[in-house]
Amino acid sequence: MTRKMLTTAAATGALALALAGATPAVAAGTAATTTETATEVCDASGLQSGLWTKLCYTATEDGVQFTGRIGLAGPPSPGSPPLRTKLVDAALTTAIEGGESLGTVQQSLLFRATTLEIAGYGGTVPCGSTVTATLSVSADGWYTHPISTSVVVPC
Repeated sequence: MTRKMLTTAAATGALALALAGATPAVAAGTAATTTETATEVCDASGLQSGLWTKLCYTATEDGVQFTGRIGLAGPPSPGSPPLRTKLVDAALTTAIEGGESLGTVQQSLLFRATTLEIAGYGGTVPCGSTVTATLSVSADGWYTHPISTSVVVPC
């Protein structure tokens, strides 16, 4: 790799970690301590269709609520053309381990360079249950690269 390619790769990785808000080790530790106070935890993120996506949850003793976020992957480069509005198709699916679906939210949204939120299906779930959510985003004919997170509802 050339020096320019290495620098670009390092900058992209640093940006991804900064946008994620925490390293996986920190996020996992946060999840264990913050679910008792119903604090939102965001521990899954990734690029989908050229956009940064993040999957967050709030867990309490009687349930869990998921939220998907779609935003810019980074600031535009100086001199780049203005950002255009694009149609984004998003799906947020939640299910209890063992197959019981909590539902799917599917939306077509216009992305205009501001973060979009998708309120996921959640609800009352027996304590000790594991609930998994998956966020899938597609735009401009790109393939999706869904992100998922699982959470155990605290007792």
